[in-house]
Amino acid sequence: MATLETLNFNNLALCSLPVDKEVKKGSRRIEGACFVLTKPTPVSNPRTVAHSPSALSLLDLKMSELSRPEFEHYMSGNRLLPGSQSAAHCYCGHQCGYFSGQLGDGAAMYLGEVLNSRGKRWEVQLKGAGQTPFSNSKDGRKVLRSSIREFLCSEAMHHLGIPTTRAGCCVTSDTMVERDKYHTGTAVKERASLVLRIAPTFLRFGSFEIFKASDPLTGYQGPSTGNIGILHKLLDYTINNFFPQIRTQEFQNCEDCYLAFYKEVVLLTACLVADWQSVGFCHGVANTDNTSIIGITMDYGPFGFMDYYDPSYISQSHAT
Repeated sequence: MATLETLNFNNLALCSLPVDKEVKKGSRRIEGACFVLTKPTPVSNPRTVAHSPSALSLLDLKMSELSRPEFEHYMSGNRLLPGSQSAAHCYCGHQCGYFSGQLGDGAAMYLGEVLNSRGKRWEVQLKGAGQTPFSNSKDGRKVLRSSIREFLCSEAMHHLGIPTTRAGCCVTSDTMVERDKYHTGTAVKERASLVLRIAPTFLRFGSFEIFKASDPLTGYQGPSTGNIGILHKLLDYTINNFFPQIRTQEFQNCEDCYLAFYKEVVLLTACLVADWQSVGFCHGVANTDNTSIIGITMDYGPFGFMDYYDPSYISQSHAT
């Protein structure tokens, strides 16, 4: 088992994929890179609201570490865990049927990947860690009500047997942010809060849309459009690390390999949606920027559960 200072970080994604290392404040277009280096924004007086022993055990973390005062500082982004490297992932998205161009991690930050004693690699991420180059005019924060919802639903879905990102802990603070909670035009102050998210990878459909050419409907295009070299790097990295059933096959050419990958992603996604339907789960924002490339549930923003079958049901629950 590991302490906070001895987690076995092995940040394969940043070593394997192009990274924009220029640290600039403010939003900007990220060209020719899958990640951009950035740092969490500190919060005041962080404290743990909830934690999941089974999720944290994926990292080999001792439960006694939760009682240390350093735990809240690491899990709020006030300090970086030794061996971690914070970054934001660049991706695009089709939202509500239309291509929106560059989106990216506007509130979440990659902290690195932990290789546990069983040889399993887990990417760790802080959601609500502050502004990144993808935040646009937003503050990059999440509030307690949305963070608690993500924590609870992540762990509930896991224990229902549905593939999902995990939630290691939820931390709140005395740092206040303004939100129009009831969408009435009146903002109120709420506590900035964070969730430690854990998954094999947070790559999504939108990760591959950064190479998209200009969309005929919206006019938007990916920031790395036409960069086939990076596209092949991303495809090969994804297949080699998350699709062993494809990696071990022999193909006559790379196109056949990529087609087999595509078919596997379609199957995984279809199985995931069937799992959702089995428990009445409605994602709410199942756009390409929120759809995992490995078939796991991710990004619990607006979601709900349909208590009884209603073909016209639309989840109205939304917390930021």
